[in-house]
Amino acid sequence: MPNKITLARNKHAILLYKNKSNLNLASVQFINQGLKEKQLCIYASIYCSDKSHLSYITSQITDYKKNIKMRNLLFVDLKPFYECALNGDLTPFEELEMQLQKELVKRRSADNDGVLIVADCADNLYKNQLFDHCEMVENWWHRIYKEWQEEQQEQGKKRNPLTIICPYSSSFFSKHPFDQHLHQVSHNHSIVIDTVGHTLIVHTGTKEEGTGSAKPIASQIRLSKRILIAEPDPDLRQLYGIYLSQMGYKDIMITDSGRKCLAEALKLAHSQAYHVIVLDTHLKDIPVTQVAKKIIDKKPDQQIIITTTLTSDNLNQPSSSTGRRIITETILTKPFRLSSLPFAIDKIILEA
Repeated sequence: MPNKITLARNKHAILLYKNKSNLNLASVQFINQGLKEKQLCIYASIYCSDKSHLSYITSQITDYKKNIKMRNLLFVDLKPFYECALNGDLTPFEELEMQLQKELVKRRSADNDGVLIVADCADNLYKNQLFDHCEMVENWWHRIYKEWQEEQQEQGKKRNPLTIICPYSSSFFSKHPFDQHLHQVSHNHSIVIDTVGHTLIVHTGTKEEGTGSAKPIASQIRLSKRILIAEPDPDLRQLYGIYLSQMGYKDIMITDSGRKCLAEALKLAHSQAYHVIVLDTHLKDIPVTQVAKKIIDKKPDQQIIITTTLTSDNLNQPSSSTGRRIITETILTKPFRLSSLPFAIDKIILEA
C-alpha cells in the first residue's frame, strides 16, 4: 500500500473506482492519509454490517483501535440510511450531521485539522437505478458542504475544512440508462478524482484552491442542446460524459463504435437531430470518413467535430453527393484540454 496519496482537501468529490476491491483499497488509503493529517475520519458505508467487509477495512487502517478509542475515526452503517432514503426520509442523515457537530466540539484543539467523510449510499442508489433518490441524497451532502464553505468564508479562515468523498463505479457511466443521469450525479460535486486522489475534472465556477462555489454554471443553451459522441476509448467516454454534464450539457449520447453512431444519428427526425456529433478517427469498426460521409449525405447541415491524433490532410475530402467537405475545420488534435471540447461545441452552436 502506498505511504501517501493525494488527498483532495475541502472538496465534495466524486471518486471514480473500477471495482469493489479497488474502492476498498482507495477508501482505506484516504482514511489513513486523513488520520495522518489529524482529520476526523468517518467511514460511512452500507457494507458496515458485513463482517467480512468490516474486518478487511479495519485490518488495513493504521492504529485502528487507538484511533477508534481517541474518536479520531468513526464508522457509520449506512444501510438504515439507504432504506430511509427509499422512502424519501433523510432523518438519519440529519442525525448524522448533529453527531458530527458534537464530535467537532469535543475535538476543538490546535491538532484538529478538519473532517474527511467517505460515504457510499448515493453510489448504491445509482447502481440500483434509483436516480431520483440518489440525487436527493447528493443534494443533502452538497447542502452540508456549501453551508460548511459559507461558514468558513464568514469566519475568514479555514478551520475544520470538510472533505466529502462519494464513490461511483466508472463502469456504469457509459451504459444506458446510467449515462442519461450523469448530470444529476455531477452537478452536486466540485471535482472528480481517481483512486489515488488525482484530480480528473474541476467544475466550472470552482477554484482549484480555496472555497470557491462548488456548483457548475450550466447555461440554458447547453441544457437544450443534444450531443452525440463516438469514442472507442472507455476512459475517455467516461471523462467526456462526466465533464460535459458538469459543464451544463444534459442530453448527451456516447457510443463506442461507428455503426452505433450512424444508427443513432440517422434514426432521428430533423427536429430531434443532434446539434453536434463528435467523431474520433480511431473507430474500430468503420472508418471515420465513411461514418461522417453517410451522416452528411443524409443530413447536409449536420455539425461534426473530429478528435484525432492524425493530421487533417486526409480528413477534408468532399462528399460526392453534396460537394461539402466530410469533415469541417473543427478538429481537436489529441491530447487536448478537456475544456477545448465544450468550447468547440459552443462555437459551432453559436455560429449555426
